[in-house]
Amino acid sequence: MKKIYTTALLAICLLFGYSGMAQTILVVNPGIGTLNAAIKANGGNKIYQLKAGEWYGLDAPIENVDFHLQIIGAEPAVVGGKPATLQTGSDVNGAPFDKMFDSKGDITLRNIYFVNADLNAQVGNQFLVESTASTHIIIDRCVLQPVSVATAVSGVAGFIKTYFTNNLAIGFGHQISPNDGHFFAYSSNDGTGLDSLYVENNTFVCMGMNMFSGNFASQVNNYVNFNHNTFCMTKSQIDWADFKKEQYWTNNLMFDLQTQPYATNWQPMPGGDAARPKPNLIYADTLKGETLPSQRPVFVEYNSHYRAPGFWSLIVELNTFSKANKLPGLYLYPLTWPKDSVDCREAQMFNSTGFPRFKYGNTITDVDPQWTDAKIYDHEANFIKWTKPATFVHALGQPATNYPPATEWAQWWWIPNASIHPPLGDLSINDVWPVFDGTYKNNQTLHGSIEMNVPLGDLNWYPAAKTAWKANKAKIDTYIKAGNTGQIDIGYNPTSAKSMKSEGFNMFPNPAQNVLNISGARNAEITFMNIDGRVIKTVRNVSQVNISDLSNGSYLVKVAIGDNVSVQKLLIAR
Repeated sequence: MKKIYTTALLAICLLFGYSGMAQTILVVNPGIGTLNAAIKANGGNKIYQLKAGEWYGLDAPIENVDFHLQIIGAEPAVVGGKPATLQTGSDVNGAPFDKMFDSKGDITLRNIYFVNADLNAQVGNQFLVESTASTHIIIDRCVLQPVSVATAVSGVAGFIKTYFTNNLAIGFGHQISPNDGHFFAYSSNDGTGLDSLYVENNTFVCMGMNMFSGNFASQVNNYVNFNHNTFCMTKSQIDWADFKKEQYWTNNLMFDLQTQPYATNWQPMPGGDAARPKPNLIYADTLKGETLPSQRPVFVEYNSHYRAPGFWSLIVELNTFSKANKLPGLYLYPLTWPKDSVDCREAQMFNSTGFPRFKYGNTITDVDPQWTDAKIYDHEANFIKWTKPATFVHALGQPATNYPPATEWAQWWWIPNASIHPPLGDLSINDVWPVFDGTYKNNQTLHGSIEMNVPLGDLNWYPAAKTAWKANKAKIDTYIKAGNTGQIDIGYNPTSAKSMKSEGFNMFPNPAQNVLNISGARNAEITFMNIDGRVIKTVRNVSQVNISDLSNGSYLVKVAIGDNVSVQKLLIAR
């Protein structure tokens, strides 16, 4: 039997407490079906704890009916060690379970590595489906890889509260066509929308069609907030819901997002009303019975939206073909169209006295964040190659027989061990860690947030910035909700301390194995932290450090001599 042993990149603790956590803890033994059996026997009377570094397999989708289900992964004995892994299974016909979680009550998932692919590397259709109204979904400090094909977190009832924080989600949708996957998807039989969707400090890698589907224009959603998320390679849109009473899109880093060209004759989407053409990536519309001037806040500020030059070159090539063959033209959506776009409802609303609390601006456009990990650009190159035949077939209606089968198109999916198990890697054997590195170097994006000097995107990659942000969170939220569009000073200045590199500080080798040499750091305090900033060990006044007690992975090394401080990244690989 194949087992998954993967060390997940963990983030900082959940921002939200949950008042219902009064159950006693039941430590579940690893194996296939053990978690299913424990939940069946105990229901909501226990908090189910999975052992760090162990593998758990499902023998059926997990279901909770009218009780708060809590599954928590234990902290590894060694900081940065292996979390628990929970993997989906297959039915009697050999098909993967349609979903991992069939929830009918509150659910909390924390500190777990989820593998929604069976032992034959077949990906499940959905990750979690919530079908009871007025429930809570809390997913925090988890890694999902692969996520699913059709939906990740789905609510099929009204007034659901969803908190998705500090997670890493990799591989959602599929590589066959552009039209796949709604990550957060909500609908209800009576037309009621969701209560709240709070998505903060997550990294999404290789995503499908869109991130948020609120059932087009058929329901009113109460509150939507996407803040400090990193999106790395997404086919189509992020937002597919017109009606929201309150929404915020702030401090997000969007790299190669909405790369799939759309045909002009498809406009408008969503809906079908020819009087409202040219949608953009952040949908909005007037609510039924709304009195103007509206007091609804729609705040789209301080985001970065980048698409590689290859996608723009592809648009030129495709439109040359379209013109020669009398086919519709193609275009790529912006976050919102410019204010002089008379045929875009959102552009009009963001610049109308009727909607004084609609704010859009401070967007960094087509600035490469300069990722630390060069593999991202290899995947990007394949993403451009993949998009060309996908667009000819799906946007321009060209015969698929003119192109190789979709399974032979360039593979851009993020599978870390593809070089070990070519050509696609094996989704059921993920032995590479860290799974993803979301750090980057561009100065503009490193200082691009509404919080002065704070990086855009997922702050779990920048522990010092996240600490400052977290300490000022209440002030920041109040500032944004008041409609302020200038940067707010939270006292964070990463360049305030002198750099020790200029004074000869250096550490080597890097990557290291059992010994780390540090030069130019006499009388220094040397602190080793895991990637989310938790201190592991501290030594003083040494030039050589024994690191044999640290497990493989990435660490932050802080060297301080008085006011001189330097933080560098260290990789331990034996």
